Amino acid sequence: MTTQRIRLSGGGARGIRIDGGLLRDLLDVLVDGCQQAVRLRVEGRSSAHGKPPVWLTRAATFDVVGGLREGSTVLLIEAPSLADAAPERFSQADLFEFVEPARSCLDLLEESLRDALEGKPDSDVYDDGLIKTFEGFSRVLRQDVEALEFMDGRLLRVDLPGIETCRRLRSAIPPDQRVRVAGKLDVLRHSDRMFMLVLESGVQARGVVASDAIELRALAGLWGRTAVVSGLAKFRPSGSLLRVEAERIEPAGEHDVALWGTLPRPIFGPLDERSLRQPQGPRTGVGAILGQLPGEESDEEIIEALERLS
Repeated sequence: MTTQRIRLSGGGARGIRIDGGLLRDLLDVLVDGCQQAVRLRVEGRSSAHGKPPVWLTRAATFDVVGGLREGSTVLLIEAPSLADAAPERFSQADLFEFVEPARSCLDLLEESLRDALEGKPDSDVYDDGLIKTFEGFSRVLRQDVEALEFMDGRLLRVDLPGIETCRRLRSAIPPDQRVRVAGKLDVLRHSDRMFMLVLESGVQARGVVASDAIELRALAGLWGRTAVVSGLAKFRPSGSLLRVEAERIEPAGEHDVALWGTLPRPIFGPLDERSLRQPQGPRTGVGAILGQLPGEESDEEIIEALERLS
């Protein structure tokens, strides 16, 4: 069992009273963040289409048991260990990363949140979806709350500068790109469509079967063999590969390892939205077009002019 105290400071912290909307916004982030942090450790991705599996709902459960005290606003939250919450899942040894069964969803959430707030660009414990969830703490902070502090264990402070760090981290993630990767299909898990590809260099690449067109039973024949995975690559802020969402997996040909046997790197950097905003004046943008046509031409004259230009 993990016990976590979350202290709110600022004008919105009113001792033993807490605004219902503020509490809702805080719990929204905690519920989604716990589920995504656990799923990322188990499946290598924080979210997927469809209803969350039953084991995940149980593994990410926690209780708010009170703890509001006069003079401070402190929420007391408890969560069972992963082994107690979902024994059928965490008694298995086929997880992509070893997850200590004695830990809880709150432990995993705190570790992911800490790496994001510290701006670690090559962390394995968050992805773009989880960072976006963490940015939801800003809804709490906008309600006259100066900071949230996770007090049990190493103090973790969530404030507006920290949320801005999360935003910069997410904006630094290169865009997804289509890739091909060749390697030995070393792990293939039917329960959540995950696989591991071991490249010729020994480097491992995680992946998920993202297309229903791929028959998992047919993939069983490729286990332990060299295969080529085609799909969408997702990257970390550092530019290193996070995972491949496979749309096609097939036996490797004679030259495929030589062509596709290295980890994909991003071709394009993150998009700077500010570069798309171009100022317009009398001689730029729409202003350069307005007033250029007298407006007295007939439709036939305009068509004729366009044909000459083309």
